Formats: sequence, C-alpha cells, structure tokens
Amino acid sequence: MISKLEKKLKNLVFDLPNENLPQAAILILLIENKNGLSIVFTERSKSLPSHAGEVSFPGGKREAEDEDLIETALRETQEEIGINPKQINILGRMDTKESRFGLSVSPFIGYAPGNLEFIKETKEVDTIFFVPLNYLKDKPSITNKVTNASGETFETPVLNYDSHKIWGLTLGFTLQFLKIIEIDIEIDDLYFRKA
Repeated sequence: MISKLEKKLKNLVFDLPNENLPQAAILILLIENKNGLSIVFTERSKSLPSHAGEVSFPGGKREAEDEDLIETALRETQEEIGINPKQINILGRMDTKESRFGLSVSPFIGYAPGNLEFIKETKEVDTIFFVPLNYLKDKPSITNKVTNASGETFETPVLNYDSHKIWGLTLGFTLQFLKIIEIDIEIDDLYFRKA
C-alpha cells in the first residue's frame, strides 16, 4: 500500500502555501503496529497557551534555520515525539490550508517502518496515540461539538477514537488524506457552522 500511496502523491496537484502568511508544517506519519497500518496523532499538553489539550499531528511553525517546510515537519516531529528524521520516508504532500489563526499549514505524509521508540516532549505533548486505518474504514464514530473561535460559537464535526476527539484542521487534513487512499467518511459539513 505504501508504494501505491507514494505513486498517487507524486501525481497529486496540490495547493501551495500562502507566502503572505506565517508558515507551518505538519506530518501525517504512518506506522505499522499490531493493528496494521496506523496514523500517529498527539494530544497537546493542557498547559500550552494555544490549542491546549487538542488532538493534532506533529508539527509547528517554520523556523529561520529550516531549509524548507519538509524540514519543519521533520524537526517538529523529532522534537515532539522523538522520531529521528532518518527513520521517516516522506511520501509526498497534500493541499496547504489556512488555520483559523492565520497560519499557512502544509501537510506532508511520511512512513516510518520497523519498531519505533516514541519519546514525547512532555511540555508540548500529553499523549501519543495511533488510529488504525481499519478503524477509519469501518464507519468510525462521528459526533458534533460546540466550540468558540474569535468570539463566535460554532458547531463542528468530531471523529472519535477511544477517548480522543479529532476535529478542526486536524480532521480536515485527516479526511483529505483518507480520500487519497479511498476511505470515504461521511461527514455532512466539515466547515464550522454557527451553533
């Protein structure tokens, strides 16, 4: 499946970063474990000043010394969950999206074979967890949540896995990735709706 995915990503035409906004990058990391091919997610520390306690992919803002956004994604992945960039094969990338906080976020897809030792950076990450693709194929639990952004209240869809709630931009990137690998999850409207 990995080689098939890599071929698809090589032929993908994707939206580029908005150069007028601050740049960030995330990594959708695929691994093999006892549940088969799985996606790595993190739950952010509840003590962080922004996105506290939210589910996210490893990633963050581009720093001046980063050669490119792939380097940003790999550096942040190593800092947050302890996986060395040399262990990760970048398969490709997807559409850049703008976050609700005005960041241009570029998603990359990587695969790390073999046994990995995950080491979380406790100042940034509370939990590292793995969502099997088989779970996502088999009608996963979808609910809605009410949230606040910029002083407005919205209702937004949530993908549930165990006690974890995947929503917002992280859910958007997850669904974009799943569409590429032909897993279609029925969600009426990904966009925030007034509650």
